Amino acid sequence: MGSIEAPADWFDGFFEGAWLDDIALHAPTDRTELQVSFLLDRLEGAPGRRVLDLACGHGRISLPLARAGWDVTGIDLSERSLAVARAAAEQAGHRIDFVHGDMRNPPAGPFDAVVNLYTSFGYFEAESENQKVLNAVAGSLAPGGLFLIDTINMLGLANRFQERRWETLETGALFLEEHDLDLLAGRNRARWMFVRDDGTRTELVHSVRVYTPHELALMLERARLEVAGSWGDFEAGDLTLTSRRLILLGRKHVG
Repeated sequence: MGSIEAPADWFDGFFEGAWLDDIALHAPTDRTELQVSFLLDRLEGAPGRRVLDLACGHGRISLPLARAGWDVTGIDLSERSLAVARAAAEQAGHRIDFVHGDMRNPPAGPFDAVVNLYTSFGYFEAESENQKVLNAVAGSLAPGGLFLIDTINMLGLANRFQERRWETLETGALFLEEHDLDLLAGRNRARWMFVRDDGTRTELVHSVRVYTPHELALMLERARLEVAGSWGDFEAGDLTLTSRRLILLGRKHVG
């Protein structure tokens, strides 16, 4: 497949087509239920019930949070994903404010909690821009507010790294992946190919910064978010060298 190069703004438009149609809209219901249950347990310590779903996509997490009684705002860069989210919220009878925008400039708070799931962080080439996201999160939180982030654990990824893999998706499309793990830059670059029964193909490339636990913890602390918990999966397992996920809970300093 050749070397993998992703433009700096790869995320602009990435989530409008094949990602949404072949992957996001077919996320297993039991996985979503597990994640939401985990979130609700961890957000019990929030000072109130107003939550921001940062990079909310098509509302997979936003809708269950609203159903659980939270006042939900969602922000995403994908217009099409937001259209799907708004339609789903209207059908379910939920009042959710879905905002089109950049995660570096979230809606004004104060929010009692912010959640960022499914490796929706580390998109920007400049580390200062990724830090800007966390700083903005802290700025949007009420004192004592909580931030829960779920991303890839660099240590676990390095232990199981596969350069190439393929699978058949629920939609019937053949999904081929090629990865390039840049250890010096700390970035996982990937090329995804979707091949459908009619012979049509879609190619997507992306480049995501992947963090070791201590790197992400330091970034939270720089944003004045004290690390209040860490896990390696949504079953509340310990964060280890082989954990696939890196889940951290930050609490905004009071005063």
